[in-house]
Amino acid sequence: MPFIKTLAAVLLMSYSLSFAWADVVPEQRLPLPPKQMPQASEYVAVTTLDSAKELETVFAKQGYLLSADNQLLPRIYVENLPADLNSLPVAQKVSVFIRLLLPTIKAVNQQILQIRQRLMALSTTPWQQWTQVERKWFTDLLANYAVNSELSKNNSLQGSAAEQKAQLANAINTLLLRVDVIPSGMVLAQAIDESGWGTSYFAVAGNNLYGEHLSEHGGKFLTTPNGKVKVAAFDNLFQSTASYIHNLNTTRAYSELRQLRQVLRQQNKLSGYELTQGLIDYSSRGQAYVDNLRALITAHQLDNFTNAKLLNTHVSRYRFSRPVAQ
Repeated sequence: MPFIKTLAAVLLMSYSLSFAWADVVPEQRLPLPPKQMPQASEYVAVTTLDSAKELETVFAKQGYLLSADNQLLPRIYVENLPADLNSLPVAQKVSVFIRLLLPTIKAVNQQILQIRQRLMALSTTPWQQWTQVERKWFTDLLANYAVNSELSKNNSLQGSAAEQKAQLANAINTLLLRVDVIPSGMVLAQAIDESGWGTSYFAVAGNNLYGEHLSEHGGKFLTTPNGKVKVAAFDNLFQSTASYIHNLNTTRAYSELRQLRQVLRQQNKLSGYELTQGLIDYSSRGQAYVDNLRALITAHQLDNFTNAKLLNTHVSRYRFSRPVAQ
């Protein structure tokens, strides 16, 4: 009898835990902003490489080639840049750089799309029917994306039922304006321009592909030779890309870019070439900077990668054997 009672108790506990887990799992599926993620795929062993040539060999073994007919990307996440990209012939360097970065760009944008889709689904449900976890997730997003609303101020809706409905709709619409992707062609063009095809000091030593200065909130950084400018440094290329896209999605200087993106999306014309016009203030070069990005997009057909998809297959992580900024 004692054994039967013990077994019954264990079964009852397992039964209870299964229901508790059933309640927890959907809440855990609420997607995080990419900037809050350490990397694209954390729980995968890392393989160390020593040279750009080794990475090219990895790509060849996995049949990773890009063309107009092949828009499927293996989940190969390269965490930093090889120090010897310039040792490759020019055409090969161009190809390797695009292939090493594109899956990471897609992973960041994919995470943003998951948040966007969840927001759109929640927008069809009254606030009163949201779970506490959904409400917390939403108000955290408002803070993360620097949205100023009644909800972000008070963590609750104010006024009559009609006023609360309007407040929620306004908060969601403002958030959706910010929680959106940056086309792959534009991301690649800026990475190429700002990092010299992945060969600049800040790109190689600090994984900074996009010319980001140190945030006012601090963090890792490198300095220019004269020590006057602090340039942001990142642990890996995923964090660098996530930070850059988050910057475009939240900073006041790029509000016109976000408005332009919304219009282009509504017209089904969202592309890197079109959206680069919103980067007029990204560089002191102004329109010349935009023109150069557009020339890169055209010359290397970077907008062709807009519809490239990550394969739902085995994940690989690679890291080059040199330290990054601490």
